[in-house]
Amino acid sequence: MAEVIRVFTQIKRVPTMIGKAQNGQKIPFGPYTLPQVAAGVGLMVVTSVAAMSIPGNPAVTFIIGLVLTVIVVFALGLVPYTGVRLLSRMIWFGRLILIRKPVSASGMPVSPDSARYSVYIEDSVVVILPDADGVSRPEPRGRALASGMLELAAGRTGDPTRDAR
Repeated sequence: MAEVIRVFTQIKRVPTMIGKAQNGQKIPFGPYTLPQVAAGVGLMVVTSVAAMSIPGNPAVTFIIGLVLTVIVVFALGLVPYTGVRLLSRMIWFGRLILIRKPVSASGMPVSPDSARYSVYIEDSVVVILPDADGVSRPEPRGRALASGMLELAAGRTGDPTRDAR
């Protein structure tokens, strides 16, 4: 007699897709994921409010908002589904762009406590010179020219004997 063997594996997150309307008709260019539907509805609400409140031609405002909505919904459809929540990915990407400080490979921010015992040794050569207090410096000859073109235009040269005339 054969025995039934059951193997239980982890449940993988499957994206919820919306492909048909309530009356059973297929949605054009569908099916869509929930983030795509939420972004489309949200952007259309913002577009409608903007068309009514922004001074100017409401038709132009609505068409610009409609094109932007189509682009965003299409772009969200290109985001691969990995099982990680889209909101978590957006927060991670937003922090990567807005908060400019080092992050370790695990995603945890680097803090002074985590770097307390870390040592960085740079492989550069530093030349340490002796103190220059006991060294006599030669007197400068003449005076330094501020800018060569201005000095020449004023008729001065670097030679004090010729400039005295």
